[in-house]
Amino acid sequence: MARIYVETYGCTLNLADSDLISGELLGAGHELVSSAEYADVVIINTCTVKGPTENKISSRIQRIAKSNRPLIIAGCLVANTKMLRDIAPNAVIVGTGSISFIKDAVKTALLKHPAEFISFEDKNDLSRLFTAPILRIPICEGCVNNCYFCHTKLARPRLRSYRQKTIARWVEEGVAKGAKEIQLTAMDSGVYGMDTKSDLPELMQSINSINGDFLARLGMINPQHVKMLGNSLMDAISLPKFYKFIHVPVQTGSEKVCVEMNRGHTVEDFRSTLQTYRERMPEISMATDIIVGYPTETEDDLEDTIKLIERSGLDAINISKFSARPGTKAKDLNVLKTQEVKRRSRIASEVARRVLEERNKKFIGKTYEVLITEKQKHFTGRNINYKQVVVKKFKGKLGDRIKVEIIDANYGVLFGEHYL
Repeated sequence: MARIYVETYGCTLNLADSDLISGELLGAGHELVSSAEYADVVIINTCTVKGPTENKISSRIQRIAKSNRPLIIAGCLVANTKMLRDIAPNAVIVGTGSISFIKDAVKTALLKHPAEFISFEDKNDLSRLFTAPILRIPICEGCVNNCYFCHTKLARPRLRSYRQKTIARWVEEGVAKGAKEIQLTAMDSGVYGMDTKSDLPELMQSINSINGDFLARLGMINPQHVKMLGNSLMDAISLPKFYKFIHVPVQTGSEKVCVEMNRGHTVEDFRSTLQTYRERMPEISMATDIIVGYPTETEDDLEDTIKLIERSGLDAINISKFSARPGTKAKDLNVLKTQEVKRRSRIASEVARRVLEERNKKFIGKTYEVLITEKQKHFTGRNINYKQVVVKKFKGKLGDRIKVEIIDANYGVLFGEHYL
């Protein structure tokens, strides 16, 4: 049996795929190690969302390939197989839909034979690695949108929803093994079940009925699907075992650019969603994603985005600089100068930090139950609205639920004291 090192880049869905890869390999008797230095086979699970991230991953792959260590490349960057072959001609390539072949891929890599496993196989019956206190559960992959900037769509082109009984089984097993926060992940959670005559609120109802002490966090949903699901989604988020949190990526505050991105929704759809959810759940946390520097974005379009950031009362804003991705329609547009994109990103980021800090300061003096889920320098956790709370002097353990008084805040987190 081989020693395997799995290195993952990108989103929660990619991390969930790595949990499946790890589970399959552990089930086959392989050993997972913590560093490439100790591995017989290195698996790089890649991300393709941003150009700078691709460059970083490509450099990493090249270094491993030059060391002649058996290498498997998985994940979304497999959509650009030609580039991968240029930098790692002897690697084994495994597509996002081919995780069921990962054991065969390891055998092939150990023989140092280049190979490609590219297909779209069912993942419902795969083994998985269970992690605690945070457990990542994929609910579907693929998307029904055709955004002109998105390369991930090329890597995960088909909507494939996991069976409800598979998801429930994973949640039950994970909770039994100590998971306290269940992260439900997908490219767009709102399309769950479109291919299986089910829907997201129905799935959420079934998860809420599972016994155990846990909270579930819903993954990203595009605005048109929040609108489509209507009150049934709000009802589901209101269930006791769900964080009061919704991540709705708008990508731009300009109606013109929204159409030019082929987003499939309007900015007004986004605004009305925020208003409706805030009226029903005043402290719900709402997050969005914004791309600045899209090739057709003018100064007026940028100003529309800035106004949206200032007026939307958001709790988290992920701002990205546009980067042209191979194979996408946006790749053929005349891009803005790099320095101009950086300038626009800096402006938007400064406004976002100010707005987020102003909102977070409003929570000072309030007391919440916080689920402790991480520890680096200090313990951190989440309140019911998925606000991240740093608890500096807490001396308990991961998975604890504690009362915390909020004493300070910045644009990213709340700071609290353990309320005894």
